[in-house]
Amino acid sequence: MPPSTAIPEPSTVLITGASGFIGGAVTERLIDRAKTTIRGLTFHPGKNRFGDRVRSFAYDFADPARMAAAFQGVDVFVNSYYVRFNYAAETFELAVDRTRDLIAQAQAAGVRKIVHVSVSNADERSDLPYYRNKGRIERLIRESGIDFTILRPALVFGRGDILINNIAFFLRHVPVFTIFGRGDYRTQPIDLDAFASFATDAVDGAYRGETVPVAGPDDWRFLDLVSRVRSAVGSRALLVRAPAALALAGLGVAGLFLRDVVLTRDEIKGLTREFLYVEQPVRRGPSLSEWLAREDIRATLGRRYESELARHFR
Repeated sequence: MPPSTAIPEPSTVLITGASGFIGGAVTERLIDRAKTTIRGLTFHPGKNRFGDRVRSFAYDFADPARMAAAFQGVDVFVNSYYVRFNYAAETFELAVDRTRDLIAQAQAAGVRKIVHVSVSNADERSDLPYYRNKGRIERLIRESGIDFTILRPALVFGRGDILINNIAFFLRHVPVFTIFGRGDYRTQPIDLDAFASFATDAVDGAYRGETVPVAGPDDWRFLDLVSRVRSAVGSRALLVRAPAALALAGLGVAGLFLRDVVLTRDEIKGLTREFLYVEQPVRRGPSLSEWLAREDIRATLGRRYESELARHFR
């Protein structure tokens, strides 16, 4: 582990989406610390699953100065704000601009450190907008003058995740599951709580000035990952390899019925190009196999579809 500079207690930590998937996991690891105060920054301040233990503030990108109170007195800002795809007025480029506003508020308030959730293979030179704009945000953080840690997970799994759950959903409900191409491209899943432990280590001062790729203990070929989920949920769906364009067309039809964007063309490109894989990540946590072997997970995974649009846009 790189040298650390501990954040002195008592500390105040501001977390984007403190009741959400990743933000909620980080909150759960910090909330019982006697000398730590947690704040949340969200589009839905009324949806605060931690009650009065976390004070929620609303995003206000129309007038960013109105977010100053959220940042006042904050020691560490944990940021995972982004969008998964362009939808209506929400775009990757707008997410970059909004992140610039958040960083400006952190600078004005004298925040000591930013812990930023990025993605594996973020790169401003990428031809895929998701990864290119993630790379732009990383540069803004590095140039902010604030101490930082940038964490780069590839695929975070756990209760409430979208990708693994929805793979299980389709395996439970359709007779044929389509694999994009050969299915031999690699992925690196990491357990949600293990990822949150990296984030809390960074909050405490670890990985100072570092960009850290993180992963679970095992690498998975995508076909093997789907096969393992299939076994876990007791599915008899036939796994069929197909060209990515054909599979995407099928997902588009499914999205019409589900009122969601199941996967985008660029997400499939990222997956098949192994953007969910890096050499020599820092590894931690239980394997996907261990998680899928749990009876409570086997019984519930994929029972209902998790909609990105319902979660973030409706």
